[in-house]
Amino acid sequence: MPLTRILFAGALAGVLGVLTSWLVTGVAFHPYQRLTPATWRATEGPRQYAFASGATVLAAVMIVLFFSLTGGVHALAGTGWLLQGLCFCFLCWAALGAPVLFSIALFVNVHRGVVVGLLLDWLLVSLLAGAVAAWTLR
Repeated sequence: MPLTRILFAGALAGVLGVLTSWLVTGVAFHPYQRLTPATWRATEGPRQYAFASGATVLAAVMIVLFFSLTGGVHALAGTGWLLQGLCFCFLCWAALGAPVLFSIALFVNVHRGVVVGLLLDWLLVSLLAGAVAAWTLR
């Protein structure tokens, strides 16, 4: 698999992930941040949004790269490409994303709504990356 194809798929998934993150974290669950005001920085603006968007794109690129290197979920070899991609990235999220967010939530004073929003946000980013990876690499 050419690296340019992997980077294109990751960038595409990352842009879709940024849009999803804006909708989930920035719109739907953002009001919960007000319930723990001492937790958040006083300034929030373009610089923070740019770095967060970059992190989302980087995560999507890494997921696509990981999918291409491992070949997805071998146990689902007889199923369609979409199911393989979604299952692979759900397992990635369950192994890394969810435990990290839960662990942070144990020690950082954030509202449960923020935690739920971030869990949903990163699950959707992961699933989008898995779907794009499986579609691109099929």
